[in-house]
Amino acid sequence: MTALNRKLLRDLKAAAGMLLAITGIITVGVTCYVGLGSSYHNLSEAKRRYYAQCRMADFSVELKKVPISELGAVAELPGVAEIRPRIQFFAAVDLEDVREPLNGLVLSLPDRAKPILDDVVVLRGSYFTDRRENEVLISESFAKAHRITPGQWIHLILNNRRQEVFVVGTAISSEFVYMLGPGAITPDPKHFGVFYLKHTFAEDVFDFSGAANQILGRLDASARDRCPELLRRMESLLASYGVFTTTPLADQFSNRFLSQEIQGLWSFALITPTMFLAVAALVLNVFLTRLTRQQRTVIGTLKALGYSDRELFWHLQKLGVAVGLLGGLLGCALGFWLAGAMSSMYRLFFQFPEFENQWWLGTHLTGLGISVGCSVLGSLRGSRAVLRLHPAEAMRPAAPRQGGAVWLERVAWFWKPLSSGWRMVFRNTLRSRVRTIAGLFAAAMGASVLVNAWMMADSMTYFLDFQFRHLLRSDMDLSFKDERSDDALLEATAFSLQNDPDATVLGRLRAQVESAAAVLIDGATGGPLRALAA
Repeated sequence: MTALNRKLLRDLKAAAGMLLAITGIITVGVTCYVGLGSSYHNLSEAKRRYYAQCRMADFSVELKKVPISELGAVAELPGVAEIRPRIQFFAAVDLEDVREPLNGLVLSLPDRAKPILDDVVVLRGSYFTDRRENEVLISESFAKAHRITPGQWIHLILNNRRQEVFVVGTAISSEFVYMLGPGAITPDPKHFGVFYLKHTFAEDVFDFSGAANQILGRLDASARDRCPELLRRMESLLASYGVFTTTPLADQFSNRFLSQEIQGLWSFALITPTMFLAVAALVLNVFLTRLTRQQRTVIGTLKALGYSDRELFWHLQKLGVAVGLLGGLLGCALGFWLAGAMSSMYRLFFQFPEFENQWWLGTHLTGLGISVGCSVLGSLRGSRAVLRLHPAEAMRPAAPRQGGAVWLERVAWFWKPLSSGWRMVFRNTLRSRVRTIAGLFAAAMGASVLVNAWMMADSMTYFLDFQFRHLLRSDMDLSFKDERSDDALLEATAFSLQNDPDATVLGRLRAQVESAAAVLIDGATGGPLRALAA
């Protein structure tokens, strides 16, 4: 071991406390970058594989009812690669020993398995068989919440009739990675599920023989940037069949939540580590500058003994590299653990057939490179001071720093009342500009992290309070498949209040009915009837 390396080890040992603090800051920054960056790649890759596996549709069109034979004009539009008509309806689920209202979305699937748009992945059981017409596939999360297994019989209220269906399996689909029920803001698998019926059985139950009320479509790669224009043309072509909505993939509920989460991860992966690594670079810069001044005579002696500027410069840079390398390695290890913990959390909200925490070599190497780069950059100013020293000049103590009045002394009304102690504090603060800026920046970044966390918690509390106190004020929502008159509203209100002894609530609800405050909306559009106000 060379003399300079032995000196480096002694310097590291002598300043272990300060260097460990800097290493800790770097470790936190790299942990955030690697953890959030790995989670970003995990979600992005899982989304890409899942969408390809299920052949995720690029758009959907919801209608009242359209004959399948009339969809040729839509399929022939330039840029449309494939379409798939299907039947969808909301339904009530009737399970034994469950008194709470359970909602379900019923979708049709081909009687026999084949590649289709918005396909499903069967997790338990099997696809439809030829044994019975009334077979159903249930979303995996709903089946787990109610302990439903393949081979059971359950009941669904389909087209105002109680139908018994046989569960052949459980499944998931890429269009319900983040599965939301009507009016929900978070997944609630205990009260909402997706049910897949044979297409022929759905046609028979809903009286949709040879017809559909939803069209799924896939576009050519060259036409995906023209999706809004193509949807407007489809809406014009299908106007006579009662088009309710046209939804591009970007606005599809599940895809929007998933995409926004992925974008948020990448934003945090860039912003949060920058604050910590910038603070570490500034603190390391201040530390090495002070260390160089303290070892002025030692450096001068080494120069006089024949050590070159390059050797001494690299000697001091090694200290920064050691700190950055140690912080980077620790950050990579903790970042991989953090990504695993975040993956476990995402499994509670997002449904993927496979979602594992992977080792992304590029992310770890980038995090390690950023850590070492910030450390080298932070130690550059202190190391360059070595090059400006001549041996004879460096071997004697440095001249005292030039004094003089600071600009704050010109503010007489502020300066005169100060004691001598406070005057010394302000003079040292204003004369050591780099150290002061580093301290202010570190304090500002620390405060911003705390305030950001508190603001996110407060904003979520405000959002939930505003959502359910001012917007969704109902205790119960009732929707109808077809249009109904105001008599239905009066009947529903009277029925719900038969056993309510609270005259105040009864009077308030009657006043709402009489003033037409509760609005009846066409149930086919998914619009709710606010029958009971909060």
